[in-house]
Amino acid sequence: MKVRKFFIAAAMGLSALLLSACKVNFITEIDSNGAGKYVQEIGFQGDEASMAGLGSAGEDFCASQNDEVPPGTIIRQETRDENETWCIYETPFASLDELKAIYGATDTSIHDISLADGKLTYDITLDLSGDSNAPMGADMTWSVVMPGNVVEHNAAAQEGNTLTWKLLGGAANEIRAVSEVGSFSDNALWYILGGGALLGFCCLGLIAVGGAVFFLVRRNKKTASAESPAESKSN
Repeated sequence: MKVRKFFIAAAMGLSALLLSACKVNFITEIDSNGAGKYVQEIGFQGDEASMAGLGSAGEDFCASQNDEVPPGTIIRQETRDENETWCIYETPFASLDELKAIYGATDTSIHDISLADGKLTYDITLDLSGDSNAPMGADMTWSVVMPGNVVEHNAAAQEGNTLTWKLLGGAANEIRAVSEVGSFSDNALWYILGGGALLGFCCLGLIAVGGAVFFLVRRNKKTASAESPAESKSN
């Protein structure tokens, strides 16, 4: 699936904002059921924010830069580290198909984004070569929060289930990751089966011991009952 559109969310009005940005983060969070959210963060430091027009207009300014965002997108402005101003665009998706549709508005080649056989495969290429809307010199990152256990990736950094790639302007960025989602490994399955068998043996052992104790008690009671009349006669 090859889509060549605008660098971010197909909004022409956002181009000037991007070109003056010092930091741009793209974050995709995927749950085990394929739902999640796609977040675009555009950050400025000090005078850069004023030059871009950020400030008193606040969230209205951030919203005015992108009036073609997907339905349900939440737009807000944040201040970080005291002197950093950020425009945040957060778009939820209910399935991987909806995520693919969101990516369809970016310079993204989707090789494989699928959830099958207990594995989530995420394989795309973000092509920034020849894109005039890409902010040159800005610090750009692409992060994916994978569900389950990450077993394969080519990210530059990993923190738990969060994988981060540093995007290179003027180049095609290969992004790939695989995670195991909601399935047992062979070892885990054997541990569970072994634990169940051991528990079963323990239960059988308790039943056997309990039966033996019950039998001995009954024998003792019968013996005591049998001896009682004889003792009475002798007395």
